Amino acid sequence: MENREHFYNQEENKKAEQNGQKHCRRVYYFLILILLLSFFTYKVIQKSDTSNKPEAAASEEKKPGSVAVSSRDLIVATTTSLQDSGLLDVLVPVFEKSAGYKVKVIAVGSGETLEMGKRQSADVLLVHAPELEEKFMAEGYGEERREIMSSDFILAGPPADPAGVKGKTFPEAFRLIASQEQPFVSRADNSGTHNLEKRIWKEIGVEPAGRWYIEAGQGMGECLLIASEKRAYILSDFPTFYKMSKKGRLELIVLTSDDNYKNIYSVITLKNRGGRLNEAGARAFSDFLISPEAQQLIRDFGQEPGSAAADQNETEFLHLFTPLRLNSQGQSD
Repeated sequence: MENREHFYNQEENKKAEQNGQKHCRRVYYFLILILLLSFFTYKVIQKSDTSNKPEAAASEEKKPGSVAVSSRDLIVATTTSLQDSGLLDVLVPVFEKSAGYKVKVIAVGSGETLEMGKRQSADVLLVHAPELEEKFMAEGYGEERREIMSSDFILAGPPADPAGVKGKTFPEAFRLIASQEQPFVSRADNSGTHNLEKRIWKEIGVEPAGRWYIEAGQGMGECLLIASEKRAYILSDFPTFYKMSKKGRLELIVLTSDDNYKNIYSVITLKNRGGRLNEAGARAFSDFLISPEAQQLIRDFGQEPGSAAADQNETEFLHLFTPLRLNSQGQSD
């Protein structure tokens, strides 16, 4: 009797085990079916989306200003003086509104701006270092270089003018500063201003060194603040000096300028070697800068009565920038 009951229990257990296995198989097959149906549905939807994308893209391109984001972004690498002077704050919004581009400005020295061009880290360049620019073009990095405007370089310093440089030419003034070891702040950043400074030292046969010669390695605005703090002399573009003087941030005055050393600004478009550049945007920006509208804005920039320059009787500097593409009829050459 016990053997029969034991045998019966074994059979029941086997049946239960078999039923459990059948149930598991059913669940397994059901899950497989669900996965296959899901995959099939996903593929159908994906195919439908893909087929619709060209039409959507085409319709977007037809709308004004609705081109893909990447093609409407423009990176402008510029010398710091155009940023510090405030001129780009006037020009860029007008360009963005008329051309439909979104401009990102990166302000560094002209030397670093040109290096960015070599690396193609920017779409278009604004610089004021003619010798470096000519080399850049000769090496095949630039597509086109256009001179767009000029400004004055000035030598600023403490009102007391301990070196006696007022009214002197740049070479004469530099020689006086060096011979007396009066404090002098250098940009020391391979910018256009720094390259002119190095050129003048070379012309007079002086290699500046010592405690009096302060190598800041900063942009124009920061260097002017350092010179003001240390009551030092400094070579600067006039527009940046003007803007900072007007804000009352400098205890410096303009002591001299020199017509033999003009400050020429150029716009350079680049040869697209890696396919990453926004060539259309760069060309549009370059064309804008030589247009009558932009050239007029450049000429009118900073034209205000009661300016810091006028207060210092420096009326020859009232034109902060001189457009190079605007004729007497207000038309672009």
